[in-house]
Amino acid sequence: MEKQTTLIKIDPWSVLKVILVFLGFWFLYLIRDVILIFLIAAFLSIIIIPAVNFFERKKFPRWLGVLVVYLIILAAVVFLSFLVFPTLISQGKVLLEKIPDYFKSILGGGSVLESDSFFEAIKRWLTTSSPERSQIFSFFGNVVSGLFTTIMVFIIAFYLSVDREFINRQIIKFSPLKYRNFLTNFYSTAQQKIGAWSRGALSLCFIIGVLSYLGLLILGVKFALVLAVLAGVTEIIPYVGPWIGGTVAFIVALVDSPMKAFLVAIFYLILQQAENSLIVPLTMRKAVGLNPVVVLVVLLIGGKLAGPIGALLAVPVATIIGILVKEYLNYKKEINQKSEA
Repeated sequence: MEKQTTLIKIDPWSVLKVILVFLGFWFLYLIRDVILIFLIAAFLSIIIIPAVNFFERKKFPRWLGVLVVYLIILAAVVFLSFLVFPTLISQGKVLLEKIPDYFKSILGGGSVLESDSFFEAIKRWLTTSSPERSQIFSFFGNVVSGLFTTIMVFIIAFYLSVDREFINRQIIKFSPLKYRNFLTNFYSTAQQKIGAWSRGALSLCFIIGVLSYLGLLILGVKFALVLAVLAGVTEIIPYVGPWIGGTVAFIVALVDSPMKAFLVAIFYLILQQAENSLIVPLTMRKAVGLNPVVVLVVLLIGGKLAGPIGALLAVPVATIIGILVKEYLNYKKEINQKSEA
C-alpha cells in the first residue's frame, strides 16, 4: 500500500501579511507614548466640543471658541492654585504625617505598629527604586507634569476641535471603500458615547467632591478639603471609587469619636443613594455601561501598562473597543442580509 504524500504550499503573500501585522504591532508598541498623548488630546477635544459648538452658534470662529474655552480652563486652574491648592497641600501634608497615628489608634497599637516596621516598609517601598516602579512613576510624571507633553496635548486638542471633520477625512482617505461607512459610523458613535461618558464623569466627580466637602465641614471632620478631593477624584473609578473616599473619611472621623464616624458613615450612605438615584442618571444617562467585572479587569490592565493615566483611560478605551465590536457585528449582519436578498 502506497503512502500518500501531502504537500503543504506556503503562500509568500500570506507570510508577508503576517510579518507586516507583527511589525505593525511592534511599531505601535514603540510609539505607545505618542499614542497615549494623542488619546488624551482626543478625549480633551471631545469634552470641550459642546462648549466650542456653543460659541460657534454665537457667531464665534471655531478657533476663537477653542481659545475662549482654554482661557476658562486656565482661569479655573489659577483660581484653584491661589485659593484651594495651598490649603489642600497643607492639609494633605498633615494628614500623611498622622496616618501612622491613625492606624495605631484604630488597631490598638499592636506590636507591629509600635515598632514602626509596617510604616518603615512602606517608606522603603516608596523610596527604593526598582525598574518597573521607576518606569511607571517616570511615565506618570512625563505625562502629567511634563511641560512639553502638556503643550502637545493642548495643541493637538486645539486642531481636533477646530477641524471637526479631520478624522472623517482620514477615514475616507485611507480606508478601503467597503469599510468606509462602517468606520465613519463607528467614529461617530464612539465620539458621542465617549464624550457623554467623559463629561458625565467629570460632572459627577465635581458634584461628589463639593457635596462631600460641605457634609464633612458641617460634621466637623478634620482635613475636610483633602477628604473631599479624594472622594471626588476616586469617583472616576467605577464601582470601587466611591467606597475608597468614604472609607478614608470614616477612618479619620473614627479617630476623633465613634459618634462622628457613625455620622460620616450615614452621610456617605445617603450620598451614595442620592448619587445612584439622582446624580448618576442626570450626569451619565447617555454614557455606555460596562459589566463591573470587565471594568475592574480593564482598570488593572490599564494600571499595569501605563500607571495611573492608563487606569484613567482604561474604561473609555474598553468602551471604544466594545463599540467597535458592536458596530462591526452590525456591519457584517447588514452585509449578510444584502447578500441573501
